[in-house]
Amino acid sequence: MTHFVTEQNVAEELFKLLSEARELYLQNVIADGKRYSRYVDDFINSHRYINCDNAVCRNCHEMNIHIVKGLLTECPHLIQPLFTASDFSFEECMELRRQYDRSEPLPIPVVHHTDKVTDAPPLSFGCNFTQEQMTGIVSCANTYHLFCVSMLRVEDMEALFSCKEGFHIRVNNLRHVVILFDALLENSLIQSRWQSVLDKGRFLQSKDSTRFITASNLSSALSAVRNNKTAVAYSIRRAIGLLKASANKSTM
Repeated sequence: MTHFVTEQNVAEELFKLLSEARELYLQNVIADGKRYSRYVDDFINSHRYINCDNAVCRNCHEMNIHIVKGLLTECPHLIQPLFTASDFSFEECMELRRQYDRSEPLPIPVVHHTDKVTDAPPLSFGCNFTQEQMTGIVSCANTYHLFCVSMLRVEDMEALFSCKEGFHIRVNNLRHVVILFDALLENSLIQSRWQSVLDKGRFLQSKDSTRFITASNLSSALSAVRNNKTAVAYSIRRAIGLLKASANKSTM
């Protein structure tokens, strides 16, 4: 390795570390679904030491590792947009360092040992479809090719809407999928937290299988389709509206 002689050497190593962190983030977290906190721990622990006995070099490296750890743990809102961009430059790295130097650290949570540990509530869309409604949803999804399967089955949708752990399905057209869920909400067939449920459950996968669809992805797609009404959007909403209407008739 090159010894740390100038501040430029230190800055260049920081850029190298963050560039490696970016590559691993895209592979481990985005592509493979690794938990973010586990990714951070693994990256820091695998880059903690350098093959050099020079005290200046070791101290400079330790400082850079401390900065990287701080950025990854305290500033994911700054890190993640840069890591998912098409490129990451040295200038962006230095600006990130400046923002980190000026930001306040996150408060350390106070843990009360007398507090009871409560489990997070189970994921749920708050739905209770009849067999006729489920069949209609599957028919709609197949008609407009919402998912990357040759023929969607009722069992697939039952697994999705029951939030079956480990289940996921590839999305063929995200905008059409969000229309389906938005129409279900409009007809009071699911609850408003559907975007959060799909995100937390990691139930939807991108068409190329490289990542899971997030709540942000869903929100952006929904905003786009609401501003660009199409014949397919109208047909999906109409099909779901008919399901609600038929259910109302059956209860009269």
